Amino acid sequence: MQPNSSSVSPSPIQHESISIDLTDNRSHTIVGLSKRLEGLEAALAETQNTVKQLVSESPTGTGATAKLQSSHIWPTPEDNTPVAYEAPVFKRPSGHFLRGHDAEVSERYYGPASLESLLYDMRDLILEPLADSSSENPALKESALLAQHKFDLLLSQEEQTPRSGALPTTPPISILKAMIEPYFAEINPHFPIWSKESFTRHVAALQEAEHPGQDLARVVCSNNLILMALAANSLHPPPHPNKPRQSKAHRNTSTIDLDLTKGFLSNAKRAIEHAELLISPRLVNVQALLSLCVVAQEHMSISAFARLFNLASLCAKSIGLHDWESSARRRSGDEETRERQCVSYCLYVLDKEVCWAVGASPSIPMSDVNINLASSLPHDRSTSDLAMKARLAEIQEEIHKEIYALRAPARSEGQVRLLILKFNQKLQHWLAESSTDVEDTDNSTTPGSASKIEQSLGFACTQLLYLWPFGEHPDAACQRIEVARRCMRLLLYLWRSAVELGYQGVFPRIVASHPPLYLYEISAHLLAEEGQESDAELLQSFTEMLQSITDLREEDSYNRRLCEVSGILTDVITALRTQRKRRKTQHSPPLSLTAPMHTRRTSTYNSPPSDIHATNIETNSPLRAQENSQGTSNFSVTGFEPLLSPADSRAGGGSSGCSDDELATIMGGNLEKGPFESFDLLAYAGPQVSSRGESLAEKEMWWD
Repeated sequence: MQPNSSSVSPSPIQHESISIDLTDNRSHTIVGLSKRLEGLEAALAETQNTVKQLVSESPTGTGATAKLQSSHIWPTPEDNTPVAYEAPVFKRPSGHFLRGHDAEVSERYYGPASLESLLYDMRDLILEPLADSSSENPALKESALLAQHKFDLLLSQEEQTPRSGALPTTPPISILKAMIEPYFAEINPHFPIWSKESFTRHVAALQEAEHPGQDLARVVCSNNLILMALAANSLHPPPHPNKPRQSKAHRNTSTIDLDLTKGFLSNAKRAIEHAELLISPRLVNVQALLSLCVVAQEHMSISAFARLFNLASLCAKSIGLHDWESSARRRSGDEETRERQCVSYCLYVLDKEVCWAVGASPSIPMSDVNINLASSLPHDRSTSDLAMKARLAEIQEEIHKEIYALRAPARSEGQVRLLILKFNQKLQHWLAESSTDVEDTDNSTTPGSASKIEQSLGFACTQLLYLWPFGEHPDAACQRIEVARRCMRLLLYLWRSAVELGYQGVFPRIVASHPPLYLYEISAHLLAEEGQESDAELLQSFTEMLQSITDLREEDSYNRRLCEVSGILTDVITALRTQRKRRKTQHSPPLSLTAPMHTRRTSTYNSPPSDIHATNIETNSPLRAQENSQGTSNFSVTGFEPLLSPADSRAGGGSSGCSDDELATIMGGNLEKGPFESFDLLAYAGPQVSSRGESLAEKEMWWD
């Protein structure tokens, strides 16, 4: 019988083929493992070099390098000893995509420090735990769910851009001439877009032109100057406590101003529709677009602000604006050179504000701008203050590159510590570079002290930019809440002193120019039940301030949305505080078993301020309302302590703290009248208008 074919043993040739295949597979496996090992060794060596480079570039220099070398043994590719490494755990903060009802038509990215991105974080990280875990308190849970719903409505709002198609009209020359003096006295020094001499020439050119409406740039500049001057009159900081409040009849005298403001704002919107007509290379076109940016930042949506800035930046580059020193050699007059320098600085500062508000990368890098502090004249305080803002914008640009940019690397705890140290030192150098005498704080309402307060605010907000992303880092966690409180207190301090310090016309723009990380931090602290009682009062005062400056602003304006967010958070925090009070009431012993309450008479003179504060909270005394956190005695900024920490008035009086009204009393002055209220708009034309009726008819015909 022949053997079955299926049981035939392989031939020698087949054995040889199988052995070759096995050998090839082993070879490929060995080669693959070898390449992977080489890759790991190369990555390890690169990590070692990167750490050494960071240490060598740090301010501690050689000392830190020696410390690292003495405490760590860096392995070589030949060293097979297993070593434990600290893995990078701190990554760049991420932004959010905001999609409209039709995602194919409307989709927008917002960076992590923008208000829209913070809304997502507050909804998902702060409010969501309250909505999920507060079943034992239905009222708090309902408040958190309602807040989430309101946040969703805010995020789903789409920008409304009605188009009329009409060009902006030339404003009445009589109103324009009347507004020049108050504008250049109160507003332009804080953000010098024009010089008074050049703007006067623009007005003369409009008067002499046969068809003034054809010069669109001068029409836009004139309209926006009037609008910015009139808008300041619609703001009413809290009156001085020792002054009587205005009567209703007196307050109603500004209704004409408000109607005029709406008319000039509508004219500015028509100019925005045709902003593309202003990109031809002329300095006056850059100034027209820059003034539209400032108007949009206060009155319109953040998207309109960003679009206008992109056009202004493009036009400025086309005329070589930022190389103002080279242009000075070709021009005989210093006036135009100074004007170009100021416009260059204004654009560079606005570039960083757009960067934080929207999340876009800076479009004007520091390498393209010549910031020369030595070129500022000693008596020209507005230019020197603007140059210091540009210097601070340089630091913010570097913060964005190191922490927020798309290619920002993940860092270990030690690398984050070195990064925080580096930016702390840069800010300290910026303070030292400032020409402001921080020790001269005897008179807190002088123009010099105003720039100190604004510099202190910029310092604190910039500090929060590089502390906030590293919330779990031990060096940043303990500082963030204190810096956030400082930011909010300084804003309230500026608001209550706005009239005396000359900041009434520019205060809304100051609020919109800083990312609201301070609001996120304080709200998160309170909702986690880690905040102090004074934090809730601070947030309440901040919300009331926002309501005061946004009553007449557009619904989608930045400050209006910020006000709505702050109000929503305040409602949730109020519900949480109510729950806490009920919990304390339920668990507290009967009144007869508790120690007798300390009276105001026994605690004011014999206890230090900290003891008074503790006593008032423990006894649930009405004195708590007077112990206001909005004073400036609980916080400090390096170099600004004399300004921000007035003498404690509690030692010899009956109050338990320096309240906001008391702070205003210490400062003195009249908080009752705005900088433009002394000017009667109904009689602005003098001999040019024969009667009150003709004046009103001219205004009515103009904006209709």
